[in-house]
Amino acid sequence: MAEKPLNVLLLTVDALRADRTSLNGYDRPTTPTLEKLAKNAIVCDRAFSLGPFTQSAAVQMFTSTRPLSYGGYDQGAIGRPSSLFKHLKEAGYETTNLVSMHWVNRYSGYGDGVDNEIHLFTLNTLPGIALAMVRNTLKSYEGGELTDEEMLSIAEPILMKFFADALDYCENMIRREHELAIEFPDSALVNGHYDYARVSKLIARHRNEFVADNLGYIRKHLIPAPDEDWMIRWLPREWRYYRKKSKLIAQGLHDLGNRAIGLFNPPLAQARRQRFKVYADSPSLADKVISILESHKGEKPFCLWAHFYDTHMPYVSGRGRYWYRQTPDYLEKLGYPRDLDPAIAFTNKPLREEDWESWSALYDAAVLTIDEAIGRIIDALDRLDLRDSTLVAIAGDHGEELGEHGDFGHFFLLYDHNTRMPMMFHNPGMKKQRIEGLTTILDFPATVADLVGIDRAPGWEGLSVTDPSVADRPQVICETFYGGNCLFEQRPLYFGMRSKSHLYLWKEYLDPADGYSPPGPELYDSIKDPSQQDNLYRPDHPLVPQFNAIIAERMAEIPEITDQRIIDCFGAIGSEAITRVRNIPEAMES
Repeated sequence: MAEKPLNVLLLTVDALRADRTSLNGYDRPTTPTLEKLAKNAIVCDRAFSLGPFTQSAAVQMFTSTRPLSYGGYDQGAIGRPSSLFKHLKEAGYETTNLVSMHWVNRYSGYGDGVDNEIHLFTLNTLPGIALAMVRNTLKSYEGGELTDEEMLSIAEPILMKFFADALDYCENMIRREHELAIEFPDSALVNGHYDYARVSKLIARHRNEFVADNLGYIRKHLIPAPDEDWMIRWLPREWRYYRKKSKLIAQGLHDLGNRAIGLFNPPLAQARRQRFKVYADSPSLADKVISILESHKGEKPFCLWAHFYDTHMPYVSGRGRYWYRQTPDYLEKLGYPRDLDPAIAFTNKPLREEDWESWSALYDAAVLTIDEAIGRIIDALDRLDLRDSTLVAIAGDHGEELGEHGDFGHFFLLYDHNTRMPMMFHNPGMKKQRIEGLTTILDFPATVADLVGIDRAPGWEGLSVTDPSVADRPQVICETFYGGNCLFEQRPLYFGMRSKSHLYLWKEYLDPADGYSPPGPELYDSIKDPSQQDNLYRPDHPLVPQFNAIIAERMAEIPEITDQRIIDCFGAIGSEAITRVRNIPEAMES
């Protein structure tokens, strides 16, 4: 009888930068669980995401394809090669996804091959996704860059899909509402207390209005283009009142009490206002993972995926609605003062220079919260006698800026802080192995497949991190647009070349929304200058032509980028790159 393949437990973490994990040498003990697992694991010391935000990272992590391939990352996995979930399903696995990451679900093409998809993201993320995909189109339309027809050709399918997805979401929530209320009682998901039947009728009315007059609908509801105020416009403005009456009353009483508390303790009042996390907190998510493991019958190997969000802004630590009472304990374990104000996490960035250290400390506390949750899951594998038969694959999806370049969060810049994250693969039967070569999350699905003994799916671009050729990779190339969806014709391309010693950042031109980057190229010695503060770029630097040639070749692989555009950027180097990629006899004349 053939030996049963290993189970697969995928534990991914949002915005987890490698240099803030003790696994990767950080001097505070943020990841003791990962350090223990590393004794029997493959650990990638220099792992990168080719895009610095979740929507871009997800296509790499689960379809092993590049962000700007297949028309860009806007459509998720739609039209791309098989996802890791589908590939494992076809190999005989039973697949379950705990979807806290709202970019990775059946609405974005990741549902094929998933037996059980449990939505843990909130209703308001759905219009947020749609607006993120259409916002730049609407802004270009407002600015006169797109005609009515051009704008509608992009916006109409996105909005029609949103209406269909939102109706499906409501139906799903009606079906699972009782179950989720028991398992995630302190989440925003449950404590929204929406009347999803009424919300469904509202969505249907908006869809019918859009179908009757799509241009008129957009001009009425979405012009001017939604930005920070989208929550008080469009559908969320209406459905926020479609809640159970008991919830509205309870919320009103809580708000009154909180105003009184705010008179003598404003930080506590701010924390209490945010008592329900916008995501499922890691202790509760770990509970659900353990519950699924406990119910596993064992007839088929399982693939179970969970994504932890605590390291995404706002950085909050601990379980449930009283998380702010637990935060001091996490801070103390890491050597920080217990009295740091956890409420500062709810601004977009530190408002005062003296808050920067507290902001950074709260991020570290969130890392430790997730590490402890992973530790509980590993203990459950031991208790259930599943440890030896399970591959545990752990990775961040991208990193996080904590003020190093004036930025906070992960707003599309390609410095190491935003792109380097931890990645490891553990089973008790493994020998300790540190991969020093350049790896990417393109390699994540290929490595999982390799370690459980199945071939890569057709079209996957990554390799198993143990493949000998990985050690010889000279560089990896990152790619993105700044701040939004993939408008290849209207927006500048941003590339990052990461070699073993240098980072080269190249912009076609400075995006008008980018308030952080210098206008020209940047070159950093990442060994001598790991924080990438000293820009060494000069046009005659010997590395620049080499890196430009590789970027030009990558541009030539993207169908939406015209040859003339490449030549305009790089001249003869661009022409030669086109020749190599197209395999044509003679270079084009510049």
